[in-house]
Amino acid sequence: MTTILALLEAGKTQKDIAEQLGIPVGRLRYQLTNHRKSQAIRTLTPAPPEVDDYALLDERYELDHLIAMPRDAESLYVYWELTPELIRMVESHFGCSWSVLPKRLRVYDVSFIHFKGDNFNRYWDFDVTQEANNWFVNGVAPACSYVIDYGTIALDGRFITLLRSNSVQTPPREEQREGESRWVRMEVSQAAEPQAAWQPYFNGYSLSSAQADLD
Repeated sequence: MTTILALLEAGKTQKDIAEQLGIPVGRLRYQLTNHRKSQAIRTLTPAPPEVDDYALLDERYELDHLIAMPRDAESLYVYWELTPELIRMVESHFGCSWSVLPKRLRVYDVSFIHFKGDNFNRYWDFDVTQEANNWFVNGVAPACSYVIDYGTIALDGRFITLLRSNSVQTPPREEQREGESRWVRMEVSQAAEPQAAWQPYFNGYSLSSAQADLD
C-alpha cells in the first residue's frame, strides 16, 4: 500500500499504477478502500451510518463518475472516469477533439447549507492534466463539506460541468506527526440525504430547466 500511495502522490494515474503492479484496476480501487477503512479516524461526534464504500465503487465502475473522499482534515482525493459515449458527445458538442479541450476541477464549499446544485459558500478552480483521472485537492478546511465538478471551458470562458461528485466531509483537525498522512472513512451521508433535490436534474452539463419546479 505504501508503494501505491507513493505513486499516487507522484501523479501516476490509477490505470498506470495497476499496469505497473500487474493488477486489475478494480483490485487497486478495492485496496484503496480497505486502506481507508483501516486508517479510519475516530471522532468525538457520532458517525453517520456506514455506507459500503466498495459497493459504491463497484456500482459506478464502467460508468461516468467522479468520486471524492477525505484524505485528511485539509485535503481530498478525487478520481473520475468518462465513458467513450460521453467523450464522443462532448466532442460533437464542441466540434473538436477531446484532447484539445482544457480539463478543470471546480471545488464547491457547501458547508452548513442545504446544497441544491447551484448554491454554495464559495468555489475555486484549477486545471488538471489531459491524461489525469485522479487528483489530490489541497487547501480545504477541517470539518467542512465539499462537492467537486470535473469539466472543460467553452470559448466564451464558461465552465462546463461534465461530472459531479458526491458530497464529502473532511474530519476535524487532529494533532499528527509532521509528514504523516491519514486516510479516513468516506462520509456519504446517505441516511441524512437519500437523494439531493438537484440530482434528478443534473444532466452532465448543467442543471436542467426542470429544476425550476423545485424553487
